[in-house]
Amino acid sequence: MEENMKKGFFVILFLIMAVALTACGPSESKFYFASQTPTDTSSWVYWVVIEKKGDKVVGAEWNAFNIEGDANNTYKGMDKVAASKAGIYNMNSDLWWHEQADLVIEKFIDSKGDVNDQLPAPAGVSITTSEFYALAEIALASEPVEKGDYKDGYHFQTLKANAEEHAAVQYWDPIKEEVVSTGTWDAYTFGSFVVVNGRIVLAYFNNVFYGYKAVVNAAGFVTKIDHDENPETPSISLMADYTSATPKLLKTKNQLGTSYGMTGASPIKKDYDAQAYAAAAYLVENQSFPETNTDGDFEGVAGVTITATDFFDLWKLVPAK
Repeated sequence: MEENMKKGFFVILFLIMAVALTACGPSESKFYFASQTPTDTSSWVYWVVIEKKGDKVVGAEWNAFNIEGDANNTYKGMDKVAASKAGIYNMNSDLWWHEQADLVIEKFIDSKGDVNDQLPAPAGVSITTSEFYALAEIALASEPVEKGDYKDGYHFQTLKANAEEHAAVQYWDPIKEEVVSTGTWDAYTFGSFVVVNGRIVLAYFNNVFYGYKAVVNAAGFVTKIDHDENPETPSISLMADYTSATPKLLKTKNQLGTSYGMTGASPIKKDYDAQAYAAAAYLVENQSFPETNTDGDFEGVAGVTITATDFFDLWKLVPAK
């Protein structure tokens, strides 16, 4: 009887110790995310990932994607850290961008994630750090990212292999009073995706389309003019006023915004950029797209009436775990 009681005591003691050791074991990592909202004038769009174990900040990531994707012949869809490490994003400073970003992150971790401990910046850091801290504050105030099924990291996907040549588009330059041509270009869609803890937390779709900011009328159509008073020649788009020495040739539909000229003809009065953003928001919320119908359209995706086959195809290229 006494022997059995001793055995029972040791079994209970062992279980208590096991529970205690489990409770004292390493905390599970949780990840927090925030990103900037891209606009038609964006270049690099930044995001931040914060890793915490318990209440302790143990890691962070600071990076950015370029909204021109591989239409930008310099970066070709690379994220900013990768472009910096490859020696392509060159600030002509003693430290490369990614090296300076690492110093900012190290300071942030050492300060236990204090978003108010920004100054002084670490020695050797000349880049603007306010973007990092602003996003870090938003990330830390957010719910942790749930687990998902995709491969972590930045994924740039492009349909450039299926590109089709687009004819040049002509504009009337009201300042220089001359016709300006975009030249021909290869038209295709591309996308940037960020995956954290297996979930798509950022999606961005864009399409290569050359053009200039134009005068858009109240109905949402680009204003056309007869620049040569010749009824035999077609009317051309009226370029918007500009303050630089020359107008800037834009390379994508999202940069053109309403100057792409689809708003007037759209049944929901939204241009390509707004619909591309709506598709991206749907993907982040639902982690997948519905199959497109025979017309290449989404059914049940609010705010998207344009042909969505490219969006679907790009999503399918995001690697799973």
